[in-house]
Amino acid sequence: MWSLTKRRRSALNAVASVLLATSLVACGFELRGQSDGAETLSRYPVVLVSAAPSSEFSGQLRNALQRQGASLSSTTDAGLILYVDLETFEQRSLSLTARARAAEIELQASVVFSLRLNGEWLIEDETVTVVDQMLNDPLNVVGKTEELRLLQEELRTVLVAALTRRLNYAIAAHHASQT
Repeated sequence: MWSLTKRRRSALNAVASVLLATSLVACGFELRGQSDGAETLSRYPVVLVSAAPSSEFSGQLRNALQRQGASLSSTTDAGLILYVDLETFEQRSLSLTARARAAEIELQASVVFSLRLNGEWLIEDETVTVVDQMLNDPLNVVGKTEELRLLQEELRTVLVAALTRRLNYAIAAHHASQT
């Protein structure tokens, strides 16, 4: 009897999985990077003009562009030119302890960028910003420093993802307006 119940459960699980998968497909759900929008950056050779070309942000951005199919070029006659300024990190206290020390900190990472396609500005001096918060233990200075470093790395990764999404959207919108 126990094996019969087990079989019924596995059959119900299989049916539920099939129903879930078909409902996700029917509603238009797609995995990230699987839509036609992921092909927008692969249409043109891309030149990345950065204020700090050897920075961690520029390296992550180059890797993200290549993962999305962009062919990076060093010549200025490429169709798509991405101008990226320096990334900035800002930190502010959200709340204080009884001893007037920061109990909660907000970190903000931002970058200013512009996008030019065949001599036409698609995006000019736009800022992408990401924000995160962390709790601060004033008694653990060493741990706080390491946590801030890790949080900055995570913010940099999220900032690169937000920037590439914005680029994909701008290029797709430009192509939609051309057709």
